[in-house]
Amino acid sequence: MKKIALINIPDSGISGKGYTVPLGLAYIGAALRKAEYEVRGYDLCISRDTLHKYYLTADPSFLDSILAYCPDFIGMTCTTTNRHNLSFWAGVFKEKLPGTTIIVGGPHPFFIPMEYMKSTPSVDILVLGEGERVIVHYLETAVRGQDLKQVRGIAFRRGEDIFINETEEVIEDLDEIDFPARDLFPVYDYDMEFGTIRGKAVTIITSRGCGSRCKFCSTSNYWKKVRFRSAKNVVDEIEAVIRQFPGIENIVFFDDTLTSNRNHAVSICREITSRNIKINWACWSRTNIVDDEFFQILKEAGCTTLSYGIESGNDEMLQVMRKQTSVSNNIKALINGRKFGICTRGTMIAGMPEEKFAWALDSIFFIASMTSRGVDPGDLRINLFTFIFPGTPWEKWFRERYPDFSWDHIPAKYRTGSITDSFGNIVLPCYKWKGAPYTVLSLLLQMIHRFRFFRQLIILPRVQKMMKKCLVALIREYPRIYYDD
Repeated sequence: MKKIALINIPDSGISGKGYTVPLGLAYIGAALRKAEYEVRGYDLCISRDTLHKYYLTADPSFLDSILAYCPDFIGMTCTTTNRHNLSFWAGVFKEKLPGTTIIVGGPHPFFIPMEYMKSTPSVDILVLGEGERVIVHYLETAVRGQDLKQVRGIAFRRGEDIFINETEEVIEDLDEIDFPARDLFPVYDYDMEFGTIRGKAVTIITSRGCGSRCKFCSTSNYWKKVRFRSAKNVVDEIEAVIRQFPGIENIVFFDDTLTSNRNHAVSICREITSRNIKINWACWSRTNIVDDEFFQILKEAGCTTLSYGIESGNDEMLQVMRKQTSVSNNIKALINGRKFGICTRGTMIAGMPEEKFAWALDSIFFIASMTSRGVDPGDLRINLFTFIFPGTPWEKWFRERYPDFSWDHIPAKYRTGSITDSFGNIVLPCYKWKGAPYTVLSLLLQMIHRFRFFRQLIILPRVQKMMKKCLVALIREYPRIYYDD
């Protein structure tokens, strides 16, 4: 029987979603078990402490365990944030286990398969897109020694040549997929922090894809189309988790936005309440579909935290970003949820591509105004820069503006203003304003967080109008960013 090791590779600690079972690998593990392969799971990012231990460092104890197992195949997931570390570990595995086939999936190589294969020679196979069917078909074909060109959804090497096969069709009926094999990973060793959720928790995904096409996000391009699991299937999984892992009473739904389809979310809530399941759960949500009736349904089903992608305090910028919501909807969603005892949070960005400085000021004013309505400034997190990810409209825009940029080899000039790891590698390039625009936004934000008097002053319409008029007059040109010549 062929042996497969599924290994969760850490990034440098910036992913931000907490530490939990890697769902993607757990789903792959379940598919491999069903196909009667021997599978073991290894997680190198159980907690923040392990990030440094396993980041660009070949820990001997872990290597000994892998060498002792001697897998025929190693599977890993590559994201933009862990790509440097994954390349490092793939090289280590290829050196220590030269006969082992290295398989990689995930969103980063999905969008740039040829570029990725050329830059990461230790990786033998790419799984492009959903992997449950593809991985099994690939293994069956490889074990039989047949031509890999017949396997849809992979890229592979043959000598010096690289082949990228046709993509596989998406899985239409998500209920057909087996529940994730969470027991491959140390479920009780993770500590999750997400709003009111603290400590032991598991994650569940109830859909794949996103109906929105926000310019900074690649989700809709990666999953191709939106599909939903049935409420029965989702809640069956919740009950299976409770049975299999006693003491787990917290769930985080990892959908990009659980509430993007109201009927879907309501049906899950109704199923939870009808079975009298007592759990606390959190999720990401859109702000344009929440009202008092919906909040009540969510609360009765155990929802304790909703996190929104607010993104901007200006309606025109929301349209530019394709957010399909409005500032008034964002305000209502933040405030009304709290009436029902649900913690509402939001993430925002200021200083984005195509944004006017006056629009960015509106985002700062938005944060101040929400504090006057009882929202803690800490519950509205704002980045004064935009991460650039492969497969996003803004990445395409970024490449057109900066043609020397390449994921294969990011020029040194992009290091300033970007997120780098402790070794100096550029983890994520950022679209980030420089000079007066950034300084002013940063200063205003600090003052909002530190001084209650300033928060009360800046929410006054006359003050906002005067500040905007003066600042826009002083900063007339479209802001330059760090990479401009």
